[in-house]
Amino acid sequence: MATYKGIQGFKIQSRDGDPDNPIVGDFYYDSTGKKFKVVKDGGASIGTWASGGNLNTARHYIAAARNAPQSASMAFSGYNSGAKNETEKYDGTSWTEVNNLNTSRAGPGGAGTQTAALCMSGTPYSPDSNARTSNVESYDGTNWTEVGDVVTGMAWMGSLGTNTAAMMIGGDSSGGTATANSQTFNGSSWTEGNDLPGAVIGNSSTGTTTAGLNAGAESAPYRDCQTYNGTSWTEVNNTNGSHGYGAMFGTQTAAIITADYPAAVITESWDGTSWTEVADLSTSRYGLAGTGASNAGIAMGGGPSPQNVTEEWTADDYQIKTVTTS
Repeated sequence: MATYKGIQGFKIQSRDGDPDNPIVGDFYYDSTGKKFKVVKDGGASIGTWASGGNLNTARHYIAAARNAPQSASMAFSGYNSGAKNETEKYDGTSWTEVNNLNTSRAGPGGAGTQTAALCMSGTPYSPDSNARTSNVESYDGTNWTEVGDVVTGMAWMGSLGTNTAAMMIGGDSSGGTATANSQTFNGSSWTEGNDLPGAVIGNSSTGTTTAGLNAGAESAPYRDCQTYNGTSWTEVNNTNGSHGYGAMFGTQTAAIITADYPAAVITESWDGTSWTEVADLSTSRYGLAGTGASNAGIAMGGGPSPQNVTEEWTADDYQIKTVTTS
């Protein structure tokens, strides 16, 4: 009979518990837990939230440059006694105010990075909360410039992509009217795409225009989740909890979604197949925004009372799995 040493050239390692810095591919015996274990790449890891620097302007229904990393995030727009046009950049420690949007708005979509961002649609929110703006603005690292308008104005929708290849997904077209609408931006103009399987408001999205992920909603279907392949949406495994007006960051195969309406701390991790509940936010909220990766992200702002809170998410990019036999 073949042995592990005969196949691999060495014996199975025995360790007193799990290592602090495991190497992906490690296979060992945990003498404390009395189990065989293997270190796998990626997936849903435990992770923790920690306090970051506060925004200068407290607000909810805020948007962010969706592709920006944790250490170079960017937030803009929002609501606090009226729609806001303030824009702020994060350096990993603190937020700095930079040039404002040309048009104030709440609940818009966001895409891009700190030096190449996109703010799309949204609502002036006051005095007419049913109004929607079709206006889109692109940021070059210094100034905001108006670019091609969306096909249909929305607020409180999912968004993803870069400032030259972006999407708006679902959202409220007016007065609480949920839509299944998808609109795609090519750097100059917008095009209607294939609809989501169902209409949603307050959903969150991440990824790219060829590999997108969407989940969450204010109302039923609360927990539905879909992936996008550049042409159509496909239903995949639901989230465990609801996530209306939450924040999502990461990719189609490794993402974090957090918060819920009317204010919650629930956080879940997506491994490309299923959602797993992980560490809660420290501050309960909704109407926040997020950027970054599944192992290093950031969430800022939120409500119901406009907040300036920022929390940073950090997680290992590996999983330690117990080896079982069947």
